Parts: sequence; C-alpha cells; structure tokens
Amino acid sequence: MISNPILNQQLLLGILVLLGVVLARTGVIGEGMKESLARLIIDITLPCLILSTFARAEFDPSVLRNALWVGALTLVNIGVLMAVGTLAARTMRLSPPDATVHVLHTMFGNIVFLGFPVLTALFPDGTGVLYGAVYQLASNTITFTYGIYRLSQGQQRGGLRNLINLNSAALLLGVVLLTTRLPLPTMLVEAVGSVGQCTSPLSMVYVGALLSSMNMRQALRRPSIYLISLNKLILIPALLAVVYAYMLMAMGRPMSFAAFAVVVLEAAMPCQTIVVVLTKRYGGNFELAASNMLITTILSLATLPLIYRLIERVYL
Repeated sequence: MISNPILNQQLLLGILVLLGVVLARTGVIGEGMKESLARLIIDITLPCLILSTFARAEFDPSVLRNALWVGALTLVNIGVLMAVGTLAARTMRLSPPDATVHVLHTMFGNIVFLGFPVLTALFPDGTGVLYGAVYQLASNTITFTYGIYRLSQGQQRGGLRNLINLNSAALLLGVVLLTTRLPLPTMLVEAVGSVGQCTSPLSMVYVGALLSSMNMRQALRRPSIYLISLNKLILIPALLAVVYAYMLMAMGRPMSFAAFAVVVLEAAMPCQTIVVVLTKRYGGNFELAASNMLITTILSLATLPLIYRLIERVYL
C-alpha cells in the first residue's frame, strides 16, 4: 500500500472545495442553502452511508473487536488532545473564551465532512467508514456534553437527547444487521447506498462554501492558529501513531490496519465544523473558531498524506 491514493484523493477533495467556494462566491449557494446542505449531509446522506456500509459488510468477529478498539482509542485520542490543547492555551495565556475554543478545536476534528471522504477513498470496501462511524459516535458523545458545557460556561448541560439522532440510529441498526445478518432487499440496500455515496462530494462542496466567506488575512494574524495547526495536524497524530503501533505490536497486533489508520487519521483531521457552529450559538469567539477551521483545513491537504505515510511505515 502506498500513499498515492490519499494524495490523489486530497487533490480531488481540493477541487470539490474550490467548486464550493466558486458556487458560494457566485451566489449559487447562499447562507440558507449552506444550512440546508449541512442538514442534508448530516441527516440524510451520512446515515445512508453508515447503514449501507454495515448492511453490505460480512460478519466477522474481528470487525466487532476492531470496532471496540476504535471506540476505546477514540477516548484516549480525545483525552490526549484535550491535555495538549489545555497546556497550549495556558502557555499562550489565551483569554478564557479563546482558550475554550482552542481546547475544543484541538480535541475535535472534522471527522465527518473531511474524514469520511478520505476514509471512503482509502478503504473502498467500507471498513474505513464502518470504523469511522464508531469514532464519530464516541467523539459526538463528548462534543455534545462536555463541549456544550464549556462553550456555555457551565450554563448549558448537553443531555442524552443530543446524542439521539439519525446517525446514531443508523449505527445501532447497522450493528444489528451486521451481527444478526437479517436479509434486506437488494434494491433497498442499493438505493440507500447510492444516497450515501453523495456524502463525500456534498461534504467537500459544503466545506468550500463555508471557507468562501472567511477572511484569510485576519485568520493568519492569530498566533494561536499556528500552534494548534502544529499540534493537531502533525505532532500529536504522529506521536499517537508511533505509540499505538508499538503497543499493538507488543500485544500481537489485535487491531487491523484499517482500524489503526482510522484512529490516527481521525485524530489528524482539521478543526471541527460543528465547534464553529456551537461557538456562534453560545456567544463565544466565533472569529477565532472560523479562523482555526479555515487554516487547518487548508494545511491538512498537505499534512494528511504525510500522516498516512507514517501510518503505513509504523504499522506495516
């Protein structure tokens, strides 16, 4: 396995992002349509992608074992990233609102809008999306509980109802289908799968539309962005890749390459879109959050292929 596939995919994603920028700048995608596009992806195409992936997967006990590993290491990832983000915010003496954004954006990456397209390209058999869905569930659990609590300065507490959505329902139903092998009509699976395949291109067009309205010059003047980019896109994912690889080697490699790659790549994703949305909703430093997402998304086009190359070297 070589790193050309992810480089080619990054170039393709870059073209789709540019398309989103052009469509937004020319008025084809307005502000209202951006919201509709996000809802279409999150509530329709992504659940279809998750469900169809599980429905087509062959049952294998190793799949469930790998999924458990992914879930557990996702929590480790977030814990490490949280510690690094907190230390970085204190070192730079950021104000409380800026520190909150910095920590949350260090913890949570764009695992859906960018992560799923990359995983789909790298693992066309569906295993990447399958493990990515597990990572997403674990990450969202913390985003909509601890994340909301921090952004609202303790005034709001994310409840379990924030975790009940079509994505979690698709994941749970998919697990049932995978373990019980309940037969579904082929036509239904194909139809759901066709809708799910729209997730990748629509996600990148949406990211481009978001980036089109952001001020690059203003973003580049924020010193904390350079530190979060270094930590989130390179240093921490590289450290996790090496530590996990040696740990798994000592344990006889109980985790597949696909699951291992998902855990590390999702940790290396640029800053999460939903944190930008939540920051604006709860009156935080929206400009900083948007700048974090803008710069790290652009830089990730170069850093993700490097991280994937490292993943190959330390695991294989």
